[in-house]
Amino acid sequence: MWSLSYLCLFLAVLLTSASNTLLLNFDDVPTKSGLGNLSNPYHHLAFSAYNVFAPADPALKDIIPVDDHNCAVSSPNALIGSRDKPNPEHASKGAYFYIGNPSAMTEEGVRPYFTLKTFYVKPINTPESTGTNITVKGYKGNDTEPSLSWHVHFPSDYHLPFFVKIQEDSGDVWEELYGVEITADFGEDELDWEFCLDDLEVEFFGSENETGESMVQEGERRGAGQDVLAEDMQTWEL
Repeated sequence: MWSLSYLCLFLAVLLTSASNTLLLNFDDVPTKSGLGNLSNPYHHLAFSAYNVFAPADPALKDIIPVDDHNCAVSSPNALIGSRDKPNPEHASKGAYFYIGNPSAMTEEGVRPYFTLKTFYVKPINTPESTGTNITVKGYKGNDTEPSLSWHVHFPSDYHLPFFVKIQEDSGDVWEELYGVEITADFGEDELDWEFCLDDLEVEFFGSENETGESMVQEGERRGAGQDVLAEDMQTWEL
């Protein structure tokens, strides 16, 4: 029989040695008239050019089309993003999430980077003429150029959130990232377009972790079968 002190020590070692995989669904963020703001940082991440929104909120009925209520894969909230002026913290020009406070993370025993795993994304009210391209870029450290890039094309008649399994879809492991930039554009002039993001899965690592095992999962992924419906509309840019 283990003593209580030995058991506590064993659990402490287990918790510090495993990775921490978080599924961020943003449903814990309060909204008013369908809109809300994220804390900074939110689960170690800061978000630039994003807002929380509840797409089915009656206050947004004349702004968010019914076809886009499914932006909130896990109801009621999702993120809405678009291009912003250049981020003062980085070279990114699109909607950007990144390590919010590296020093605080280090003090907590968490390494100041993350692995991007999965997420749902779709353009809002896709333009009828050309459809929309969504581009995802991964940045490491203070690099001014992305280390990783991938994109997907949404035709004008496609309205489901696309489940991105970034390693499988891009062929690369999106690890040791400082930040991720997402842009949506349409037409020959690559005009900015709004998009929504939900159920963002990221992985953090403790200072002593080498295992890569998942320890904590927050929230619940829903609608995972939707990616099958989008196979015919993917285009890749590695």
